[in-house]
Amino acid sequence: MAIQRVESMMYGADDVGVGAKYFEDWGLEKVESGAKGAVFRTASNQIIQILHTGDPTLPTAPDGRNTMCEATWGVDSKDALEKLGAELSKDRQVRRDADGTIHSLDETGFPIAFQVANRTPTHAKRSPVNLDDEVSRVNHEVDRDKDRRAAPLRIGHIVYAIPKEGREKAQSFYLDRLGFKLTDRSLDLGDFMRTPGVADHHCLFLLHAANVANFNHVAFEVQDFDELMVGGAHMKNRGWKPVTTPGRHMVGSNLFWYFQNPCGGRNEYFADMDRMDDSWTPKVHEKHPGWAVWEFDAN
Repeated sequence: MAIQRVESMMYGADDVGVGAKYFEDWGLEKVESGAKGAVFRTASNQIIQILHTGDPTLPTAPDGRNTMCEATWGVDSKDALEKLGAELSKDRQVRRDADGTIHSLDETGFPIAFQVANRTPTHAKRSPVNLDDEVSRVNHEVDRDKDRRAAPLRIGHIVYAIPKEGREKAQSFYLDRLGFKLTDRSLDLGDFMRTPGVADHHCLFLLHAANVANFNHVAFEVQDFDELMVGGAHMKNRGWKPVTTPGRHMVGSNLFWYFQNPCGGRNEYFADMDRMDDSWTPKVHEKHPGWAVWEFDAN
């Protein structure tokens, strides 16, 4: 039952119009938008759905309804989906949609769902870079359009804050029941995990240091440092509030820039994250190594 990636995310919003404008400015493709909700997607066909907080079909998350209310994970086959349903049914309620999607709750009470993954290849190519005698960009100027926008390729990871009490069960649910793989563990902070279908340093982070249950953030991969910077500049120019400055994380090594999301939690642009395979030995840190290798001064 190999989980491949984050397939979709469902948000509740007190003001659907504001939420839709935020994700449009973020650079996602708008599929549809109306008074009752909106749908966006990434280049690799991951779906962001926004529903009004009063919609009766919207699940309720531990931190309410104006937040990310359900994350759906994509699996590699219908057989894997059936096995997941059987595993979850051993000790919790499982609901099935007509299309085969299954819905349940994790150990903290966050609504989660599973469906067969439907990835669209992006055919993304690494940005050419010149370095000493390693030359990959000849007679080709970099894109100098300061007004260009970010165009996120995919959702890379989501982060939940969880209570300290019961964190072992919360971690075990994803690692032992769902097949996630531990990448790094900071005993004072939380667990970084990846799925069998993703080589990223993490596609899920369970953060217990804050000792609350809420949705923390979702990260969208962009092409490179330039796209991260112009995307963030566009968000600031449109009036959206950054909650960090740009930087490079210590754990995971990815470039980052975070913004507050009116639908709850934060959004992160990220690029150039560490990739791991099954030969990686998980690291256990008594104390978290730190937030960032470097970060721009807020002034």
